[in-house]
Amino acid sequence: MSVLDWLERELKRLESGLLALLLSALIGLAFLQVALRQILGSGWVWADPLCRELVLWTGFLGAALAAAEGKHFAWEGPAPANPRLAAALRLIGQMCAAAICLALLKASARFWLEERTAGRPLELGLVALPAGAASAIIPLGFGLILAHFCIGAIRSAKAWWRP
Repeated sequence: MSVLDWLERELKRLESGLLALLLSALIGLAFLQVALRQILGSGWVWADPLCRELVLWTGFLGAALAAAEGKHFAWEGPAPANPRLAAALRLIGQMCAAAICLALLKASARFWLEERTAGRPLELGLVALPAGAASAIIPLGFGLILAHFCIGAIRSAKAWWRP
């Protein structure tokens, strides 16, 4: 097994585990919030903002896993009969996607730094998350997606260069 295979396997395992944990928390919290509103007439004040943040986190982790599995949004046409040409086209597509993710990573990192320094903490009842903690997934998510596209580009380059 190559280092690249090991790295991607471990990244996907970490992302999958975290996604399962966060999705379970999101579903459980949303269910409890609905039940409390039906039974008591009101829910926890902090549950709705936390659910919004959990949706953002699960969305980015899901997008990273989709990129790793090649199930992200993609423009697909008829596959060329020549495997080297198919690998070259995949390489071009992954390099373009990686370039876009890199630009989004830079922009989101600037946004996160500004929010961390000028933003307010996320109030969750008795606990407050530091400013920028909830939005840290945005640059982190784009970084994970970028990593998966780079790994895919390396694989496509190897397939293209093989005789």
